[in-house]
Amino acid sequence: MLVDVLTSPEKLIHASPRSQSQLIAEARYFNMLAQLKFVCEDAGIWYQLPLRVKQHICSAEHSFKNQRRQLEIEHQAIHSALHHLGCRWVYLKGAAYQMLELPCFFGRLMNDIDILVDEQELPRVEAALNEHGWTHKKLTDYDEQFYREWSQEIPPLRHFERQTELDVHFNILPKKLNSAPKAELLLEQAQSLNDGSHAASLSPAALLIHSAIHLFYESEYHKGIRDLFDIHLLIKQFGKDDHFWSQLIELQQQLGNASSTFYALHFSQWLFESDVPDKVNQFYQAFKPNALIWAFTNPAFYYVFTSMYPPHNHSGHFKSTSTLYLRGHFKRLPFYKLIPHLAKKLIIKLKPNKDSENPLEQ
Repeated sequence: MLVDVLTSPEKLIHASPRSQSQLIAEARYFNMLAQLKFVCEDAGIWYQLPLRVKQHICSAEHSFKNQRRQLEIEHQAIHSALHHLGCRWVYLKGAAYQMLELPCFFGRLMNDIDILVDEQELPRVEAALNEHGWTHKKLTDYDEQFYREWSQEIPPLRHFERQTELDVHFNILPKKLNSAPKAELLLEQAQSLNDGSHAASLSPAALLIHSAIHLFYESEYHKGIRDLFDIHLLIKQFGKDDHFWSQLIELQQQLGNASSTFYALHFSQWLFESDVPDKVNQFYQAFKPNALIWAFTNPAFYYVFTSMYPPHNHSGHFKSTSTLYLRGHFKRLPFYKLIPHLAKKLIIKLKPNKDSENPLEQ
């Protein structure tokens, strides 16, 4: 029901009280309940909703506003830690949407703060953040080594007082991958926040491409519907400008990974009826996977975007999630590294460590 309401919010008005309660529970499960406020206001139906429905949504809205205030505190703290270095940092994903204050992302919660920095500045950035209270979360020795050698980021940081989490990236894909975009091209897309700091966000076209790569290189899709909705909202926010689509294609040709954007646009149009120009669809059609891969991935992605809420799980759950789990791992690691990595992770799981992290799940 969540997909239906996100596409046609008026269905929430006419739904039975039971269905409305189920929708609230589903939206809360995906951390999207607060986003229904903008969705309903944008559709002009907010004041037609029953009081109890609005109360649930407004309660989630308070959590979003608290998180937004906390992000501003963290932004000032990062500025204090890094301003003397003179280097720029670029907010990614949820932090970028909040810092840009894009209206359609009102209510969009984030799990942690992600920033992108120049790899050459990484040692100085890491040291400065350590000095200002951010320390690495406890990892196994294997995961520590994996992050340093195979990931696109340093091990996650957590502030020892505020317990906020910070992920510091130097690329958006592991640099050892042939498909990894050139980080300098991404940094060229940085646009200053104009608040007196060295903070920036990616250009609109780069925001969409990064969101697509992030989603379609994943191996686990517990909250995939939220990330796909992000893509729809980016299209809604910027897609009315023809220049945006021209920039998207031009940048895509430089960064590569057009198949990820093909998937993103395809499923965003399928589920959310996103408005994408024909010429853009024609360009990305050339990057559609071959028939065999499409036969496996298309139904698997459709499943994880519509049926991951536990009450909606059905007989295709294991097949779909397993297909995408293996796909995501093969896309992120070469075969010779993947097999021993999965074997090592299996051994570690037999001796569970609550503080350990799996780099492939970041």
